[in-house]
Amino acid sequence: MKNNIILQIFLLCSASFWAQQEIHSSNWYLSNALVNPAAVATDGSNYSIYTNFRLQYFTINGSPMRTNSLAAEIKIPDQTGRDNYFGVGLNFYNDQTGDARFMTNSFAVPVNYTMQLDYQNKLSIGISPGFYTQGFNPSSQTWESQWNGTTYNSTTISGENLNKSYAALDIGTGVFYQLERNDKSKYFAGFSAKHLTRPKVDFSFGGDKLYQLMTLHAGAEFTTRRNQYKIRPQIIYYMNGPNKSLVLGTSAETMLDEGARVTTLRKTKSIQYGFYYRWNDAIIASFGVNIDGFMAGLSFDANVSKLNTATNSIGAIELYLKYSLVSKSTDTKKKKKKK
Repeated sequence: MKNNIILQIFLLCSASFWAQQEIHSSNWYLSNALVNPAAVATDGSNYSIYTNFRLQYFTINGSPMRTNSLAAEIKIPDQTGRDNYFGVGLNFYNDQTGDARFMTNSFAVPVNYTMQLDYQNKLSIGISPGFYTQGFNPSSQTWESQWNGTTYNSTTISGENLNKSYAALDIGTGVFYQLERNDKSKYFAGFSAKHLTRPKVDFSFGGDKLYQLMTLHAGAEFTTRRNQYKIRPQIIYYMNGPNKSLVLGTSAETMLDEGARVTTLRKTKSIQYGFYYRWNDAIIASFGVNIDGFMAGLSFDANVSKLNTATNSIGAIELYLKYSLVSKSTDTKKKKKKK
């Protein structure tokens, strides 16, 4: 009971930001396309599909917060003969918050163009047209007008003139840079801006406009000489009006079996694990497996903020699935370049 009251007070104080608070994932680094439209199809694969499920505050009485994400990507070579290519994606997420069933849906089709500047450097630019919807369930709300001074009557008309939902055009853009050195090390950095059209939070006549979401992200990958281990330090910073978030940390991959290079009898197998810190909020631990392009795993957020009194330090859990495919022709080109 005490924990529930603490959480309700916290959410009540932040209620004015619900419609403005952007959706974040602890597994953001598994699909940069959800973060930056310029990063579509830049992970080395020709096709990929990624889905993530996040459940937050499930230890508290009442409805937890849940988020479902989906990202699909495809690489389309530029027919001019250069190594430039187009990337086309499909991004979708659905988020439902608390007993009010406050729901946000976002659908976008990010498109980018990647230019091979030289043997080691690539630059991508992208745009992401789409639409954005929000809504809530008025029947799950209680209003002052439904209290007669003695009892509460849910059948009394509240008199509140609010829209149940709204939809608006939403556009984003971004840039993404990659560097791959001869020693197998890789580096990347990107910047993206979402809600360029600043859709109106249209629940009432005097609704505010969405803050623009600015995102900076960067990372690297270091591989041992025999490809046995990979280390990936990464950082991401969100700026969304008065809301800011910084996450940094490192993940690693250990190769268990490189698989057969000629036949498909032996599959490539590896495990992935990492630790991240969301500034003034949570410590994130993740673990996953990768079998010949099929990835599955989970991450756990442990609250370290004042909110841990209500959550018992159990912030959120995320489950993800991803499949990536590299065509034989693309893999052959990479090997020839390295030689």
